[in-house]
Amino acid sequence: MLLLSESALHAVLSMRDVIDAVESGFRSIALGNVKIPERLTLNLPSQQAILLEMPAYADLNGAAALGTKIVSVFQNNPTRGLEIVQAAYVLLDGETGAPLSLMDGRFLTGIRTAATSAVATKYLSNTGAKRLAVFGAGVQTQFHIQAMLEVVEINEVMIVSRTLEKARALVEHVLKEHKVACGLAEADEAAAKADLICTCTSSPEPLFKGALIRPGAHINAVGAFTPSTRELDSETVRRARVFIDADAAAGREAGELLIPFSEGVIGSTHIKGDLADLVSGNILGRESESDITLFKSCGLAIEDLVTARLAYERASAKGIGVSIRLSD
Repeated sequence: MLLLSESALHAVLSMRDVIDAVESGFRSIALGNVKIPERLTLNLPSQQAILLEMPAYADLNGAAALGTKIVSVFQNNPTRGLEIVQAAYVLLDGETGAPLSLMDGRFLTGIRTAATSAVATKYLSNTGAKRLAVFGAGVQTQFHIQAMLEVVEINEVMIVSRTLEKARALVEHVLKEHKVACGLAEADEAAAKADLICTCTSSPEPLFKGALIRPGAHINAVGAFTPSTRELDSETVRRARVFIDADAAAGREAGELLIPFSEGVIGSTHIKGDLADLVSGNILGRESESDITLFKSCGLAIEDLVTARLAYERASAKGIGVSIRLSD
């Protein structure tokens, strides 16, 4: 079995290639070549935590792929000097079930989540240069900035975060690494000015007023993933053409959708389709340039599977990683 650390994954995975792999994975869903059960959820209220298991199987161009991710979200981890999200991925041989690789799940989650948002942005955003607003200053925000730059032209990045030290560091990173104008902004200012918005926070409550969003904007919302939490208010959802990763994920778990539905703000037909529908051409994304479009993601196991398989194939070819034997 091949052990792949965060640095090993960084060495073999490019954002561009992960975006292509994720798009191909959702196209496989549309073709009926993927099996994804509902993810197993274990709530730990005493720890302010949740444990998730996310298995998937796919026939990827005639090759069987199988694996599962174990991910935990412990809200108190920052007080311990740890990241809130912890994860590991186990990739198996799709023909035999034998373990092929154990890899860092946090990097995998970060890059595949942003890549999925990039696929949605490719199909839902208007053409032309964009002013990007990102909410949050953590690893997921960094990945999203990188991913958006791969699929659209960005002429300015606005960063909104309550953690000013991390936000300032992210501004410097964007200026140095991406050579794009970047600065800090207040939430309502960013929402009102942006053509493209990515929300990547752990906030359980809406980040800005939906009435401020300009016509034609596209939003990727990825931070909240439970029925009682949301980064977007009901007005944002009401105004938008809404697309989701899948009914079994955001369709059943996203507070952004469940709360306005319970309030009667939106009805059962407000969600226009999922990402597999979009990439396969089964549904239309925008109806006009003035549409506000929203992609709500809670994370789907196919995203992890195609990214993990790509990492394993690249690492094996390049001799990267540590090989171990589990059985004597």
